[in-house]
Amino acid sequence: MSFRKAVRTTTLSIEEENKEIILEYYILESDISLEGELHRTYGIEVLKREKTPQGTLRVEYRKIFDIFCTYREAEKALHILADNTVMPVSVYDIIEQFIGTGVIECEEYEIKEAV
Repeated sequence: MSFRKAVRTTTLSIEEENKEIILEYYILESDISLEGELHRTYGIEVLKREKTPQGTLRVEYRKIFDIFCTYREAEKALHILADNTVMPVSVYDIIEQFIGTGVIECEEYEIKEAV
């Protein structure tokens, strides 16, 4: 079973380019089976919505699964990411530095839609 919980939203206005960026930060909860026992793990998701002057909506996100053992660890990391306005494109590298490993399961997408 998996859950996604919104933790924080940040809005950036870039006046020179006349656009707005909305960043949403989520904690991902899931249960994994290790040696026949279920364990709860936590991951993070950073979602970016960008509205351009032409009326186009661009959505980009990155999910990183099963990297924390406690909700508190995931929440602390997510607040650090949000405090520093981390975008989806760089979240993998930052989390990799946090936990010191290069083997992380993640998912990244970029979706462009005309409004």
